Amino acid sequence: MWTPAPWSPRRTTRRRGTPLWALLLVLVLLPVAGLTTFAVVLAGRASAAADASASAAVQVHAFGRLAQASAAVDQELLVLVVAAALDDPVVVARLGITPEFGAAVAGTVLTAADRVRAATDEQLAAARAVPASAAAAEAAQAEVAELRAEVDGGTTPELAVLRADWTAVSDRLHDRQDAVVVAAASSGTTTATVAAIRDVRLVADLAAALNPDAVDYLGWLVGAGTPEAPTRQWAWLQSHSAVALARQNLRSVTDPAMLAETTDLAVTSSARVLDQTLSLATTSGVPELTSGQLRALVLAASAVTQQTFDVLGDAVDRAASSASRDGDAAADERDATLLVAALSVSLTVLTLWLVGRQVTRSLRRLSEQAEEVSQGRLVDVGVGGPREVRSVGRALGGAVAGLRRIQAQAGAVARGDLADPVLDESLPGQLGEVVHASVQQLVEAFRQRDRLQEALAHEAAHDPLTDLPNRARALQLTTAALHRARRTGSATGLLFVDLDGFKAVNDRAGHAAGDAVLRAVGSRMREAARAGDTVCRLGGDEFVVLVEAVADVSELAALGERLVAAVSLPLTVATPTGPRPVTVGASVGVALAQDGQVDGDELLAQADAAVYRAKHAGRGRVEIFDDGLRAHIDERRDVEVALRRGLAADEVHVLYQPVVDVAGGALVGFEALARWERPGVGLLAPEAFVPVAEQSDLICELDRWVLASAVGQLARWRAEHDLAGAGGPTVSVNVSARFLAEPRVTDTVLACLVEAGLPASCLVLEIAERAVVEAPVLLSHLASLRGLGVSVALDDFGTGTTSIGALRHLPVDTLKVDGRFLSTDPADQRLVALMVATAHASGLTVVAEGVEQAAVLDRLAADSCDAAQGFHVSLPLTVAQASDLLRAEVSGAPVG
Repeated sequence: MWTPAPWSPRRTTRRRGTPLWALLLVLVLLPVAGLTTFAVVLAGRASAAADASASAAVQVHAFGRLAQASAAVDQELLVLVVAAALDDPVVVARLGITPEFGAAVAGTVLTAADRVRAATDEQLAAARAVPASAAAAEAAQAEVAELRAEVDGGTTPELAVLRADWTAVSDRLHDRQDAVVVAAASSGTTTATVAAIRDVRLVADLAAALNPDAVDYLGWLVGAGTPEAPTRQWAWLQSHSAVALARQNLRSVTDPAMLAETTDLAVTSSARVLDQTLSLATTSGVPELTSGQLRALVLAASAVTQQTFDVLGDAVDRAASSASRDGDAAADERDATLLVAALSVSLTVLTLWLVGRQVTRSLRRLSEQAEEVSQGRLVDVGVGGPREVRSVGRALGGAVAGLRRIQAQAGAVARGDLADPVLDESLPGQLGEVVHASVQQLVEAFRQRDRLQEALAHEAAHDPLTDLPNRARALQLTTAALHRARRTGSATGLLFVDLDGFKAVNDRAGHAAGDAVLRAVGSRMREAARAGDTVCRLGGDEFVVLVEAVADVSELAALGERLVAAVSLPLTVATPTGPRPVTVGASVGVALAQDGQVDGDELLAQADAAVYRAKHAGRGRVEIFDDGLRAHIDERRDVEVALRRGLAADEVHVLYQPVVDVAGGALVGFEALARWERPGVGLLAPEAFVPVAEQSDLICELDRWVLASAVGQLARWRAEHDLAGAGGPTVSVNVSARFLAEPRVTDTVLACLVEAGLPASCLVLEIAERAVVEAPVLLSHLASLRGLGVSVALDDFGTGTTSIGALRHLPVDTLKVDGRFLSTDPADQRLVALMVATAHASGLTVVAEGVEQAAVLDRLAADSCDAAQGFHVSLPLTVAQASDLLRAEVSGAPVG
């Protein structure tokens, strides 16, 4: 390490000979260097922001070009679909198109094809001119050329293949659009620019969904009456739902002018024509369109697409302008910072030089301090000597103080301590004002980033409707509370609150009223809870309250009673028809963890089990998790694990209970009943394991297995007994609400039928009445299944709350009267007769289940009940027994 030589008179003499300009240079360089460094840092940040904004503007333009190109490809596909429809004799006959009108329309389509081809080429060429979209546009142009060659050469594939090929081109352009818009949003430097880019994407989503909607609709129209009609209808319904979702998302557009333009899109004459035609098709089945209506539909679809892309162009221009303004502002800030820094440095150098010329030899008294400062050590500068020396001393001291303040401000910014008071202190003079303004801009940028991060973190952890912590946050808070309890030895409580009667509010007053109820319930629960307790919303109508440092479980029970009382108070909500009083109740399950001995998921499961018991014990009450529930949970977990293993090990099999015609005794079909041969336990009926499966995803696996087994077995029986066509016995399969709620349930059922080779009319799917009442969303899936030809039966009818007037509107074919009504009680007998008469008036058939006496069967015949099943008719049969019964039925022997 280098060390300075000791002081000596000779060295002092040499230092006295140091030129004055060297001392002045030291005095000038230090403050100038600090100011220059700070200015360069600020200018660098502003330059980076300008580059990012410029990049965002370029990416937004590229996104717009790609969106217009993909729309042009979709438009060309629409014209091809219309041309294909006009070439189809069946479609031409169905639309009533005369040869003369067909020739005229063909000419119009040919002209439109030339126009959309030119538009496609124009948009792809424009996209190739932008670097960010050039590669995707060039690849798309090559693919379009190949597809046109097939069409022009007379080798046009079928409509489904044609659509898939063209859609693949559009999808690849959409993929590149997504990548470009993500890059644009990442480059945005202000919240306004990011919001404008998001608005562009929302409008582009609608534009991308419009043409597939019209194409799939025409595809369904062309395929009407063919085996592909249900599949094409399903594809169109998905496309139409995508348009509805995109339009709904447009409500969150942030720019008021853009929001007005997007709102106007839905009220144009073309939009009304298109919506009226397509909305009618969603409820009326296969449309019957005339040639004029078809032409009006195509023109309306083209006009709506063009109008949407005009709005998209405006959105792109707004986003690009916002990004450009950000870049200009950052560039101006950079230039101003550099200019002020240069002027300040020049002024400082000039001033120090002029003052230095008037300083005498006494300036050397400051040499030690100046040397320290020149080495980066900001020491205190003494002021003494002649006026000139004092001036220099004060100047050097001021420079040191300024550098110290700059150093302190830079340190605060580096630490992220934006609340440090030093950031509010400015240096004196014009330079100080400029530097302070730059520091404030930098601090504000950091604060804005922090506020945005805090807002995003809050949204990720809170329910948007009630602003309560959501499920994920509730589990985090519960886990943290349990960790604290483990350290302190205290107890932690969790109250699971499940609303009673909430679904009735949604059904009768609408979902907006339901949202208002949830907000009011959340507010009431916060008021009823103690200070320090945390109220969270898990989702739907389920809430939890986290309580720490619990002294006794009775404390939690008392809080639960307060919550039940608070929630049950009447309230008034706004509905489209005016204010409406509604009332909901609450059931509460309480779980207590001592010393944090469980994890968050387990504590939540315990509280859930307790509230389940509360609801089944009469609702509106508080239940506490105890050893009995713990044993029940353990037993349920064991059953679930064993059943999952049993499905894989073929321990589950299917029995078949005959369903017979009440009037003649003929075999109508079989109901498939799952049985589990559990090792070490024996044969288990569904009541022993299905409720456990229904509380997990295992029920879907069990339903799929029983469905595939029953459908395959009936197909084998039909082949064995030479039963051709759509007639013959049916097989009924019970399915759960969770299975029916799967998005691809229609595809699953169709795949089972196709694999087994069984007509759809031979399958009956049974769904419990209670499941339909509590989950109306299942109705659309049931309607789709009926569209395949599958029959739907409402099981356990009479145990739910379905109104008689609603029966004719439900997508069901059969009512299965619950066996509990087949008693000797005259009131039950009259009720069964009323059920049968009501079902027949609604066009439904009736099956009575649980028939165990001959007298009951005679009464059912008198009431004109259609079919029956039960132990009096037949016990559930094995595959071999059911096969013998079917053989006897085919040969003409009576069933019984």
